[in-house]
Amino acid sequence: MKLSDLVFKSFVLSDFDENCYVVHIRGAKECVVVDPGPDAGVVLEYLRANALVPVAVLITHGHCDHFAGLSELKAEWSEAKVYVGENEAYKLSDPVANLSAPFGFPHVQSEYEVTLRDGEEFTVANLTFKTLETPGHSVGHVLYQLTLEDAIIVFCGDLVFKNAVGRADFADGDHMALFDSIKSKLLTLPDSTYLLPGHGSSTTVGRERLENPFLRKL
Repeated sequence: MKLSDLVFKSFVLSDFDENCYVVHIRGAKECVVVDPGPDAGVVLEYLRANALVPVAVLITHGHCDHFAGLSELKAEWSEAKVYVGENEAYKLSDPVANLSAPFGFPHVQSEYEVTLRDGEEFTVANLTFKTLETPGHSVGHVLYQLTLEDAIIVFCGDLVFKNAVGRADFADGDHMALFDSIKSKLLTLPDSTYLLPGHGSSTTVGRERLENPFLRKL
């Protein structure tokens, strides 16, 4: 399968400017949703307008801006399975740990179907993803790597951004772990690897290796 065989759609949600992604094989109706944040109505409208059926929802980490739209999505597509890292799943139902309470809107999501370990692969909507556990921004943060014949795409959550890296000053954040995750899990990938982050513009491993001021020491 090649990059041209896929459709990617991104949405910027809520005051957090959080990126939600929808991906599917061109012409297929089954799709995958990554990190449905708050105010996800525009995502649902896109799914309805294109008769798409989300069969899986991938959560990179359990901060509320990356999953607060999940209950709305599940209310309409109850069969969609929620995937989350095994060390991060507890946050979905803990409004303090998922940062919704500190921001003044306590939110919990108690329902998820699949927890993932580092290196685990799974196939949904005929797309095979590899799970990469990358602690630092949060203790159980994961990336989702999609390897095609002519490209590698990584949904990288809040681990790294264009010209920046994720915060590590939350309760379970760790600066040393963050940079170790970037060095061992991202910078080992080809420079041509596409990075689709949780906030901001898309980028590539090669660009960040050369131009990201936080990564020059790596």
